[in-house]
Amino acid sequence: MFGTPFEIFGAVHLITIIVIIVVSIFLPKFYKNKSEEQKSLMKKIIVGVIAAHLIISPFKDLYLLANPYDWRETIPIHMCDLSEIFLIFFLLGGPRILYSCAFFWGLAGATMAIATPDITYHDLDYIFFMVGHGMIIVGIMFATVSMGNRPYANDILKVSAITLFILLPLVYVINLILGDPANFWYLMEKPAGASLMDKMLDPPMHLLQTTPIAIALFYLIYLPYFIKDRMVK
Repeated sequence: MFGTPFEIFGAVHLITIIVIIVVSIFLPKFYKNKSEEQKSLMKKIIVGVIAAHLIISPFKDLYLLANPYDWRETIPIHMCDLSEIFLIFFLLGGPRILYSCAFFWGLAGATMAIATPDITYHDLDYIFFMVGHGMIIVGIMFATVSMGNRPYANDILKVSAITLFILLPLVYVINLILGDPANFWYLMEKPAGASLMDKMLDPPMHLLQTTPIAIALFYLIYLPYFIKDRMVK
């Protein structure tokens, strides 16, 4: 199993998805009515696991893989990396906008990454990839269910503006400065593995397709809250 070619929605992939879903649902529900001290301890554990993943991943990419990455591919500025960073600082007491960004980026980006991972083999890279993206969802659900946070409609506009007008141009410039093989946010070329981007225009023109899809996903993620708010009124 370890080292075998990755098969999208194969047995290993499906088991991984099920484990992530189960932990993301039941761990936050379990801690929802626990004491603040117990919540604080679990919050620190989640922060520790996410931080360890962020710190160890570049070392793994450079030194532990059979086919190591170029250092220019290991800088933690992919959207899911930023979700991890924002989530860590929010859980440590940072401003609410960090939660909003992590919420929409994480649930949209990490979910898509888990469903269609940029992975070739069931190896150490696969484990780190799934743990990292899985912990984003677990952390977001903990912050939402256990800690009582939630998104609001105007958060979508704020997160979209930060993403499109601040971070996207910045990441694109970083890609240009670093040169090949830097491909953060997949702004230079499509992922190597099978993904939804295979059906889209080549980068960066694919932004004409991915941007409205991403914003639509943000609204879709927010839809349960919209319905709940309407029912309360």
